[in-house]
Amino acid sequence: MTAEGSYQAKTYNLELEGEIQRLKAQVLISWFKEARTLKWFGLADGMNVLEAGSGPGFFTEKLLELLPNSSVTAVEIDPVLHEKAVEYLHEKAGDRVNHVQASVADTGLAANTFDFAIARLLFVHLPDPVAAAREICRILKPGGKLVIVDSDADLFWLTNPPLSAEIVREKWKQVMALRGGNLSIGRNLCRILKEAGFVNVDLEAVVSHSDIIGIEAFQPLLDSGPILQMVKQGLISESEIASYLVSMDEFVAAGDGRLMMSFWLMACGEKYE
Repeated sequence: MTAEGSYQAKTYNLELEGEIQRLKAQVLISWFKEARTLKWFGLADGMNVLEAGSGPGFFTEKLLELLPNSSVTAVEIDPVLHEKAVEYLHEKAGDRVNHVQASVADTGLAANTFDFAIARLLFVHLPDPVAAAREICRILKPGGKLVIVDSDADLFWLTNPPLSAEIVREKWKQVMALRGGNLSIGRNLCRILKEAGFVNVDLEAVVSHSDIIGIEAFQPLLDSGPILQMVKQGLISESEIASYLVSMDEFVAAGDGRLMMSFWLMACGEKYE
């Protein structure tokens, strides 16, 4: 089984290990606020939880810590990330995690099974996000909730000194679209949930700031590996990323004067009873 949509771990970055560390940083950078918002949306200990697009297991681990009396079913289609998660969580999770290698649009799981579902940084990569949301709705219990955590390219980074990312961002949008993803998915999350049949839709934002958590927390996210990989694949030219790389050098050289903000959007919908 191969990955679907615009993301495959082994080809997204120049180095797989760099990509794994980037994914880990994406979890750690905002976990406290995400956990707080998930509980506000209704996530509670003891629930049967689905994690759609579970990746290498870092977010799964946090869920297990937050919910010591819950079980988590981790659905991941990418074979590399699936194997990484099984290995990473083998001793940490015991029998509290059920690893399922499947498409989120066709999980093969029983209907009306889960109390709560979380899809984190997954929908940005899906060719048919509404179909995926409908499948999650099917396997949720009546009254169960889905929370989609995702980004929007035009909101994602604010930095000082500023990064010259406009050309790279627009090119990345085009590449993602060709691969079946949507880098501007964040603004559409509420509509996706409603079209999939969810009710009581709500939206919150999680903001992380380097003045609060430290610039070091953002360092793995500044990895230029994914951009350089696009150059290697012939999807973007060296001249198109030149201004970005110069501004990145200037950002690093600014030392303690640097600051950075990131934004995740969290949309919640409830399955109609």
